[in-house]
Amino acid sequence: MSPARSRRTPVPHRRSRREVVQAVGVAAGLVLLTALLIWLLRPGPAGTAGTGGLMNRQPRVSALVIGTLVVGGFVTWWILRVSRRARGHEKVVLPIALGVVLVAAIVVGIAWPGGLLRNDVAPPEPITPTTTPSTPATSPTGATGATGATSTSGASGANGTIPTTGAPTTSSP
Repeated sequence: MSPARSRRTPVPHRRSRREVVQAVGVAAGLVLLTALLIWLLRPGPAGTAGTGGLMNRQPRVSALVIGTLVVGGFVTWWILRVSRRARGHEKVVLPIALGVVLVAAIVVGIAWPGGLLRNDVAPPEPITPTTTPSTPATSPTGATGATGATSTSGASGANGTIPTTGAPTTSSP
């Protein structure tokens, strides 16, 4: 006959401080990355060029940056997990490899056909309607009748007065 099993309940595993800090850091990083992507990918108004997030305004730069990050992630994974030649030398090989990826991204950015940046025109400023008075302004007329008279002395502004718009007025002699 076998001995009886113990009736003790197992003690739950407690997380170390390092594991908790790492989990909180990763969660905060994911939240910040999500907020950053939402800000970068926000669409602009339909039919208006040059608005919205940075990825909407500069798609070529965005593609280059995302491609560089993907290639850098792949190189990091390859060096840390797959490559047998780099084992034991990761602290030297990894920065060199990532430096090569960065230089390659800069060369691609310089040699990009048609230019890397897209220069959009700024969206037009909204036009604010100007209000005009419904009744024309009245001004006193002098002896020359400079407020729209048809004589050569008043309407042309030859005597120093500025002609105004409105209905011509005539003065009796």
